[in-house]
Amino acid sequence: MKTLFALLLSINILACKCDNVSLKSSFESADLVFIGSVFEVHRTPSGFKTLDNYLSKVKIEKIYKGNNYDGYYTDQATLFGSQLRSCDVILNEKNQYLIFAFYEPDTGFLFSEHCLYTKKLSDISADELQTLDILSKEYQQKLKLESSKITNSDDFEIVLDDTFNQPNRKIIRLNQEIKYL
Repeated sequence: MKTLFALLLSINILACKCDNVSLKSSFESADLVFIGSVFEVHRTPSGFKTLDNYLSKVKIEKIYKGNNYDGYYTDQATLFGSQLRSCDVILNEKNQYLIFAFYEPDTGFLFSEHCLYTKKLSDISADELQTLDILSKEYQQKLKLESSKITNSDDFEIVLDDTFNQPNRKIIRLNQEIKYL
């Protein structure tokens, strides 16, 4: 019995580590920020008896931050959440949410984490929505400025990205850990 207890204490359990989850930091780190209504939820087996994966279909109502993604994520999105990952936010009830999400290029799904400010819309204040509008306008101005620099420049820089074959979630997680350190 003591051996079993000692073994359980020696196992590294991964947990979600978050410091200072704020609206602004979540906006800066997320790929997409939007208000959406979950209208359909599918539970799928994860391979473990008691743990499931969730696919939440969301009708996008207002986008604060996002890229075109070849026309996707303008009307609807699918968020993936797994009980196997302690950081995943699982949207398993039909409701309206403010969602901060990352894009997973391997699957095309979005996912949110507890280290982001994803909440039910009823838990968001009017001041927070005003702050989001301001952050969104600043983000749009920054995009316009960057695109004008690209179109007005004759110099091209070729960037080779050798991380394309890495799982995007792992890279995001490591970048967040570095940021918090």
